Amino acid sequence: MPRVTFVNEHRTVETEPGRLLSAIAAELGIAVCRETFRGTGIGDYTCWVKGEPGATSPLTFLEKLLGARGQRRMANRTRVLGDVQVWTQAGPGNRLRTPRPIAPPPSPATDPEAPRKPIDASGSAAFPYGDPRAVGHGKREPVAAGALEAKAAKEKKAKAGAAAKATEGAAAKATEGAGAEADAPAPGPAAKAARAAAKTIKVAGTAAEGAATAAETTPAAEGAATAPKTATTATETAASPPEAETPASGPAATAKEREGGTSE
Repeated sequence: MPRVTFVNEHRTVETEPGRLLSAIAAELGIAVCRETFRGTGIGDYTCWVKGEPGATSPLTFLEKLLGARGQRRMANRTRVLGDVQVWTQAGPGNRLRTPRPIAPPPSPATDPEAPRKPIDASGSAAFPYGDPRAVGHGKREPVAAGALEAKAAKEKKAKAGAAAKATEGAAAKATEGAGAEADAPAPGPAAKAARAAAKTIKVAGTAAEGAATAAETTPAAEGAATAPKTATTATETAASPPEAETPASGPAATAKEREGGTSE
């Protein structure tokens, strides 16, 4: 069976197909006509119907003449053939003459088992801006006027002071280095002369060592060094005394001894 839902009145009903919308609304106590003369039933039956194609009867000639098109229909000319949603117009007296068959909202005060609204940030009648337990504690520490500006100025001043201290430290280190270089004693003339003499002696020693090495490695120099040694040996031999005191040995010596003994 087709289901008809009156959206503004929160009513849904099942009905036989082919019935007029105005008849269905009358059974539910819903006013769909803005009457020109009260109690006559003559007036504007405009409503808006939404449903699948074929859920309602086609537009009639009178509906087209009165300007119905799209979802705009006339309740006293439209027949229901399928599930539809109906929006009635505002202002036709009391559109819902009978009390709404809607259950009252659950109240935890009267029904302990009634479901409660969860703690969330969505607005409600009690907390239009959300439950404070979900969005915050609902309080904050008081801030004096100008406190934020003073805090920002203090932080800026502290940063400037730190930068100035760093610059002063770098300048002091540079001054200390320049003073140490200035305090170092300059070398005098005597020190310069001593350094020059040491360099000369070192160069002379190096030259002497080179000459000695060359003399040792040259064969001619070796011969020249051997000749003086030979001459020295000959001189020593000539200067030594003859060996006259050494007694002669042999037959000649014996003959001389005999002659000596005879002369004696």
